[in-house]
Amino acid sequence: MDKLKQNKVIFLMFTFTSVINFLVFWLDPESYMYLIISLIFFLNACVFFINSRDPNGPYRKWWIAVRVREKWFFSVLYGGCFAGFIFTIILYGVLKDHLILIIVICVTGGWLWGLIIWLLNEKRYGDSE
Repeated sequence: MDKLKQNKVIFLMFTFTSVINFLVFWLDPESYMYLIISLIFFLNACVFFINSRDPNGPYRKWWIAVRVREKWFFSVLYGGCFAGFIFTIILYGVLKDHLILIIVICVTGGWLWGLIIWLLNEKRYGDSE
């Protein structure tokens, strides 16, 4: 099996595991460890998603256009705003309490996620040149 297909399979496995752990947390909100495990598997799925892309395909063209705006813009917009907003909605739907704390944690975590994704994309972009 070539490396891209192998990364796609691993991406699907991490995504499936992340969803299962999140569903367990949803059913039992007291078990925060499942939420943490779900987030770890989600980050791993993101890594394998990036690595499962054809280095010279449309993803590369998108990344060339995005990287012009710099690291901080990407991490704030895609990470803090986009991912943070989505996770805030999901977690508030599950916990239904502590909205301000959830917003702060999700936006900060989303910003960190955006920064990590930026670094991984830059590494992949640099390796393909």
